[in-house]
Amino acid sequence: MEDDLKRSLRELISRTSSAQVHKALTDIFNEEYTFLHKLFGDTKKVKKSPPDTSAAQAVQVSEEVPVVDSAPSPSPSLATAVAPHRSERVRGDAKVIVMKEPPSPEDLLQTAQPPPVVHTESGFCDPKDLKKWQKEQEEKKANELKAAGVNPLTLLTEANLRKWIVDEKKTFSAIAREYIGLSDAIISIEAKKYGLQSETSKRRGLIKAAKIGR
Repeated sequence: MEDDLKRSLRELISRTSSAQVHKALTDIFNEEYTFLHKLFGDTKKVKKSPPDTSAAQAVQVSEEVPVVDSAPSPSPSLATAVAPHRSERVRGDAKVIVMKEPPSPEDLLQTAQPPPVVHTESGFCDPKDLKKWQKEQEEKKANELKAAGVNPLTLLTEANLRKWIVDEKKTFSAIAREYIGLSDAIISIEAKKYGLQSETSKRRGLIKAAKIGR
């Protein structure tokens, strides 16, 4: 189970970044802590129910019963032993509230079992399988272009890249396997020539800029 959790976290980090995964976990913990604190904190506001007067009335009636003269009076020692017992009687309408400490973020981290992240198109969640599938798709596209007599590099024009990256919101990996048949590293280099960034690259840049500005 621990290996599956580590594998899932590594997949998340490879798809985004360590800082983004950490921030997402921190946000989840803060939300859970706030909710639980609010939920359990409200138990302190439980209204005290009105005392049950029926028990007191019953005691009052019993105390008004006349004492028979023939009954022997209790000895002083017996009266002393009974008196404290009556003072320690617990009311029938008393309520006992047990307060529980809200779980800490560390406990939530230990018990959290995030579901495996499955790649939408390939259906794989293991990074090794996903990398192998990506390579196969690139080779397949490269063979299609080669059979059609098309040089993949001629497709990396500014117009095409702008359409794929800006308009269609494609990642470099998607462009590599769907249009070019080359690695995403080559596409990234060509995109930088025209000042283009994928949505993933933009998010990573914002996170890096935020860290530097601290």
